[in-house]
Amino acid sequence: MSADVASSAAADISSSAPRRKSGRVPTQRQLYSPTGSAKRKRGDGNDSDVDDNAPSSEEDEPESSPDEEEIKERRKQSRKKKNTTAAKKPPQKRPKTNGEMPGLAIRPAPGARKNTARPRKAPIRKSALVEQDADGLYAEIFARGTPLNEVATQWIARFNEHEANAVAEIVNLALRASGCHVQIGEDDIADPDNCQQRLEEIQDEYNAEQVSDYPLVSKAKGAAAFRNALHDFFLVLTETIAQTGLMYEENQLMENIQVWICQMTSATNRPFRHTFTVAALGVSSGLCRIASDIAESTAKMMRQKETESKKSRANKSRLATIDKETEELNQKLEHVKALITDWFDTVYVHRYRDVDPKIRTECCDALADWIMTFPDMFFDGQHLRYLGWILSDTNEGTRAEVLKQLARLYRDKDKLAGLKTFTERFRSRIVEIATRDAHTNIRASAVELLDILREAGFLEPDDIDVVGKLIFDSEPKVRKAVVGFFAENVNAAYELQIEDMGGQEALDEALAQPDDEEYENPRLEWLKMKCLVEQLLSYDEDTGFPSQIERITPYGAELGLVAAGIESRFSLAAQALYDAIPEVRSWEVLAGYLVYDHSQTPTDIAGDDAEGMLRRNCKLSEQEETALLDILNATVRIRLQRLAETSKDKKKTKDQRNKGLREQEDTAKKLTVLIPQLLKKFGALPEAASLCLRLERELNLDVFQELRQNTALTALLDDINKQFLTHHSERVLGEAISSILHALNNDELRELVDSKTQALWDDLSGTFDALRRGRDLSIRGGVERNILAGISSIVLKMSELAKASEPAILDQIAPPPKSRTKNQRHAVLDTPPIASLLQILDRGVPADDLEGEVDEAEDALVRHTMSLMLPYFLWKCRHFSTHIEAGTRIPDDELTVVAERRDVCITVLMRVIESRKGADELRVEAADLLLDLYNLFQALKTMKAKASKASKKSNGRTSDANDDWEALCQEIDSNTVRLLLQIHTALEGNLAKRLRKRLEGPDVDDDPIDEDDEPESSDDEGEDEQLQNQKQILALLAEERLCTFGSRVVHGVQVGSFDSADEKAVRTRLERNKAKLTPSWKEVVGHLDANKQVKGKGGKKALAKESAKATKSKAIVIESESEDEVRDDPIEDDEMPDVEAGAETDTGAEKVNGEAESANGDIESVLGD
Repeated sequence: MSADVASSAAADISSSAPRRKSGRVPTQRQLYSPTGSAKRKRGDGNDSDVDDNAPSSEEDEPESSPDEEEIKERRKQSRKKKNTTAAKKPPQKRPKTNGEMPGLAIRPAPGARKNTARPRKAPIRKSALVEQDADGLYAEIFARGTPLNEVATQWIARFNEHEANAVAEIVNLALRASGCHVQIGEDDIADPDNCQQRLEEIQDEYNAEQVSDYPLVSKAKGAAAFRNALHDFFLVLTETIAQTGLMYEENQLMENIQVWICQMTSATNRPFRHTFTVAALGVSSGLCRIASDIAESTAKMMRQKETESKKSRANKSRLATIDKETEELNQKLEHVKALITDWFDTVYVHRYRDVDPKIRTECCDALADWIMTFPDMFFDGQHLRYLGWILSDTNEGTRAEVLKQLARLYRDKDKLAGLKTFTERFRSRIVEIATRDAHTNIRASAVELLDILREAGFLEPDDIDVVGKLIFDSEPKVRKAVVGFFAENVNAAYELQIEDMGGQEALDEALAQPDDEEYENPRLEWLKMKCLVEQLLSYDEDTGFPSQIERITPYGAELGLVAAGIESRFSLAAQALYDAIPEVRSWEVLAGYLVYDHSQTPTDIAGDDAEGMLRRNCKLSEQEETALLDILNATVRIRLQRLAETSKDKKKTKDQRNKGLREQEDTAKKLTVLIPQLLKKFGALPEAASLCLRLERELNLDVFQELRQNTALTALLDDINKQFLTHHSERVLGEAISSILHALNNDELRELVDSKTQALWDDLSGTFDALRRGRDLSIRGGVERNILAGISSIVLKMSELAKASEPAILDQIAPPPKSRTKNQRHAVLDTPPIASLLQILDRGVPADDLEGEVDEAEDALVRHTMSLMLPYFLWKCRHFSTHIEAGTRIPDDELTVVAERRDVCITVLMRVIESRKGADELRVEAADLLLDLYNLFQALKTMKAKASKASKKSNGRTSDANDDWEALCQEIDSNTVRLLLQIHTALEGNLAKRLRKRLEGPDVDDDPIDEDDEPESSDDEGEDEQLQNQKQILALLAEERLCTFGSRVVHGVQVGSFDSADEKAVRTRLERNKAKLTPSWKEVVGHLDANKQVKGKGGKKALAKESAKATKSKAIVIESESEDEVRDDPIEDDEMPDVEAGAETDTGAEKVNGEAESANGDIESVLGD
């Protein structure tokens, strides 16, 4: 009995057997039957001889024993199933019924390869690119999704039946792919001489339809797949023609295809030219593959011949056969090479410089593919130079594509030797793109390419330094791209130092293993940080710029304004290097390096002691210490940010989150100990002290409350107060105030911090009272220089402290001292400090008999006093707004005092403005404060309206608070408006002078323009870079002053500080030169209608969207005088010229790369010249 019969019999027995009490059917043992097949192939899709269609449910009736015919039929079906492919899916599982034997689940081996589904190509959306009435090859390829090999094979069959119709199908496919429904017939194919005329007729018909879009440039989802399918079909078709022998037997076939395809690649119609170029490039790619296969087969035959000939008894007949086959392959290869050359000269040479950047990009991609596929023909200087010329393309997409393809070539280590000459020729252009290109992503791609060149050893030391400086670039993407490049430079310098000290092994033996908790002992990580900071300082050349100015790109000509509080270049570099250099992440090691006292390390004693050499090599200069402090700030900030993210990440486990919290607490405790140590060492240096104070802002002060460590926090606040009182640098004072504000944000610590700030006020007020006692502070030049400097320093500190704490002490009269001398009895203070400060403003009126240094010191004192006046009145306004919102009455005496002091301040400011001319700095600052005071109190009206509306909604009646505060909300009088517009005219003229632009003539009431204010000559060819930088700095500062002043005027218009007549005049004056200056100024003036936009459709959301679209102007745009570019034809260059086409014609790459297509871009040329 066969195995099939036994299986079926067993099934019958099991189905008919009596059931147990549990309901399960007892199974009987099956005897081994030797008549069946002894072996079974693996991968057989049918593990059972039972037919898949056999019934398996209990309800089915049991079948009788099969006869011989059924057994034969089942065997035949079993053989068919065994011959099916392994890719066939296994039969779907059916639910096991009671009575059937359940199979055991077999787990695959741990290392077994899983059968994963092959990735499918993205399907083409019929609705997007393919019409419903598509037919022919177009439908088979794009609509039906037929495999390209099958389509090509079917076309070969049709070609053998009717050649002309088959060739017409190829041309019609390309025409349809370009969006044209006009087709050609076999009569057109039979008359190739009429090809050009027929194609011109088709172009005319297509142009009459005025089609602006075609599939290759469609924005639909399937556009990329459409292009790939079109290109790949012509590639596969070419390979199929070669495989069938038609390429070598039917020369007319390739000639006819070339006549029709290549003719349309030079069409003036862009859809035709683009589509047929893609088709032609596909044919060329197919030819390259064919040539590569033939060359590989030839080489294989030659190896076989060489092996056979080395035998003692060589087979002559076999050698003759090999020679014959080799000769045939060489003939085929020469034939294919001739076709490749013909297609290259006909299509690529003209289209790589086409007016359409998309076609140029296609050519660039194709050439790189040909070089990789068939390097024997294309990997030479004659063809590589095309990629070098494309580096100077005006389109950013084409430049990005060529950089991508070059990186692909350089990653192939077998091609590095052949790329050496190309690199020497075009390396400077790649470096130029990395440093000066107008597009960030292209610069990043160029940096990545240069990193590959560095690994290959193709960069000069100067190039390495040039690229390394990009670590200071303003664009994060460029900094991220240059991280690996810069880190390798640091590692190279470090390894050189290690070699000079005896090598890594010798140092490891001589130096003790550093303890994880002892970070203040010398270690090799210090040497790595020393190399890092030396590299950064060597690249930091822009040290002479003002604090609010920086270079936008390290090698660009444009400078930009920097917002207050922005991170330094070293901090940005450290953020980029955090993950690339392990030593940067070890902030404890860096802190120990900074705390270590290097002053005791001798520098002039030579010795072989490893630790001594390490100490000498790690000794830091003052500038290096400051840079490392900046890096330490960035490292600590990143570390704490990541720990905070870990502790809040719900994807982390509870233990991981708790570990992050514990590390945060440990870091905070360590910083509390570290900051006083750093302040003790660097407290005397203003820049270093400010960086030490900045570390306090990184602390999570809640940790101190949880750990009950108020003593440590108190000591830290005392150190901050000490730095505030001892330093006179605005930067140190600003950092100290920022630290105090950070502490004030913690409600539980507010009482402690308030006591510390009050101690500062007492100290400053006492010193100020001692300096003003018995002196008239209203007369300019009326005090000694040392007293003038002391008063100026105290006023500066009070202006900074007023940003964090209310200056209530300025309204209080100091009590007389208990023990007074005779002179002190006659100099009792009877006025509060604010009265003396208002007197100081009178010193802003210029005097004629003062020296230059004294005059500058007087202006500085007045400027510091103005800086104090604004926060003083802000605190008063805040106090009044609290009463207004609560609906309570403001005391009359408070209103009277504030109104009087406000009037005195405005009067004095008017005297300063009237006494000075033009855009004098002190005059502009006085005008800024004047506008702020008017705008400040106007805001009380808005608060009152909101409070009244809320009160009516809550209890239906308004509060009975007094309205005397409305006396503070005054409008600016006409005389003041006239002076303000004069200042505005002067600021506009100053900026126009720096930008060399002419504005409309001044008004009658404007100040007369000096001859020195006329625009300078534009002849600056002889200017050096330093002078150009200075001019840009002056222009940027002039723009900043104009925008700062103009923003206050615009704010006054918005809050109603001007009456209706003056408001109209102000609007007209601001909008006069709105579009003639910088984009920043245009944006400032654009906010005149902000209220209308808020009230209109969309409200605040519309204004927010409008603001989000605002242009951010960081630099002055330098316009190119000529936008047309004439590029030489590289075809005519038999030798490689020294002057590259398009590369050396533009010395300023940032102008060419950033601008649009040339003026002649709309007139399409057949040859693209």
